[in-house]
Amino acid sequence: MTESKGFCQAIGQWRGTAEVYDGQGCFLANGVDQRHVRPDEDDDQRVRIDLSFTGPFKFAGHYYIDDRGNDRVYQGPINVGFAESLGDNGVTADNYWASVGLTQRFFLMVLPGGTKQLSLALLDRGDRPVYAVVGENDRVAACATELAAPPAPSFLDGGAHDLGGDPAGGRGGILLQRSGQWTGTLMAVDDARVPLPSADYQEDVSLSEGVIRVRQVGGSFAPEPAETTLRTDGYAAWSHSGNLVGSYSLSGGRAMSGHFHRLREELRVWRREVVAHDGSLKAVVHEWYRGGRRVGTQYGVLEFDPR
Repeated sequence: MTESKGFCQAIGQWRGTAEVYDGQGCFLANGVDQRHVRPDEDDDQRVRIDLSFTGPFKFAGHYYIDDRGNDRVYQGPINVGFAESLGDNGVTADNYWASVGLTQRFFLMVLPGGTKQLSLALLDRGDRPVYAVVGENDRVAACATELAAPPAPSFLDGGAHDLGGDPAGGRGGILLQRSGQWTGTLMAVDDARVPLPSADYQEDVSLSEGVIRVRQVGGSFAPEPAETTLRTDGYAAWSHSGNLVGSYSLSGGRAMSGHFHRLREELRVWRREVVAHDGSLKAVVHEWYRGGRRVGTQYGVLEFDPR
């Protein structure tokens, strides 16, 4: 599920691979996402996307995107909804795929170098989780008349019969729960989408006998150090009481979504994160709330050091 802020960056042919998990985080199948992005012949403020997705669910069709600066409106017929840009290299969206009857909460982030994207699509029917689609997309061609050779697909070997009961999805370990350190610089915007100064962020993780200890420091909204201890079964993790509390769900050990409360700051953060296949980088979107009011978003790419 591939988009960019600038139309020219997204124009062309795209091919993506995906891992599809059920609502409980169990592996179902790999998927293939193919898209042709082109200007709308009748409206230079819009692009048309022709697409097909094949996996444990499938659909094909087209939709239009109306670009309104930091906002985008998905105008159907196959996909309707609303999206917000995260700088030049990211997007979050809330939309609806009518052909399969699924509501989607989505984010996509371009990795450094501009040729690879990570994405997470949480697909629900009503408020019931149905699928989580973890995407890693490679640029095939953009603003070009010739279609380049497609990149080698990043597929997991195996199927649901063998991997459905493995919380690591066949990788041998939970990438988001390895002992080590994630570091990087995160961009941020406030509740009006006005850019804030970027800030360094660090997250230290240690895992021992099913217990995860996490220490976070930095970022734009709650920079003071905070620590928590979580229990995990490989499909989810949850904390006990403390100043940093909450829980998250996992998909194949490389994608997560969950909510945490920073009690001292009286803030709640919705964290969504996806780790690259090789485990070296992860894309993060952290949306911060006070009650039901969003106060801002921080986002970017963090690098892993296996300490």
